Amino acid sequence: MALPEWAAGLPPWAASWAGLATGFALLAAGFPLSSLALFGLLAGTAAQSGTPWWVAGTLAGAATALGHGASYAVFARLGPPFLQAVAAWIPALAVPVGSLRLVLARRRPWLPLFLLRWVGLGYTQVFWVLGATGGGRPALLAFLLLNDLVWGLVWAYGSVDLVVAAPPIGRWLTLGALALLAMSLVAGSWQFYRSRRRPDRTS
Repeated sequence: MALPEWAAGLPPWAASWAGLATGFALLAAGFPLSSLALFGLLAGTAAQSGTPWWVAGTLAGAATALGHGASYAVFARLGPPFLQAVAAWIPALAVPVGSLRLVLARRRPWLPLFLLRWVGLGYTQVFWVLGATGGGRPALLAFLLLNDLVWGLVWAYGSVDLVVAAPPIGRWLTLGALALLAMSLVAGSWQFYRSRRRPDRTS
């Protein structure tokens, strides 16, 4: 089947980059995807397409910031009742959301919030809580979104450089990244299923 005229005019690798951008945005919004897997695929695509690491990293960071910004806007629009509904719907989120409320109540929450981005746990929920509670000052939001960009650049630098320096590793990295991405989606879905079933057993 011939490609549509608009698709035929796209540059090579456009679909791969669009898929990666979508993956990073969905990860930031709270979907159970693996950032390690996404960076593995990013590195492989960058190496095969000859894309500089900083371009790949900018795409990853910008897409992540977009996902976080969108989730902030949704929770800001729907408010605390929506946050409470999400925490009730996914009981495993109740504890981290409660902990984030305590962190955000501090006079200087910037450092612990900065570190959450690099630990990889709970950073998405930061934007949920900030949006729902209206606690997202412009300076803090800009800082957190800029942190996304730096995170994307740092990880892209390391992963792309590794694949370029050792092409055989790149081939295995791509396969491993695909497997890890599938496993993270299955594991996240299973955890969600179990968290939804647990209240039923205790009622």
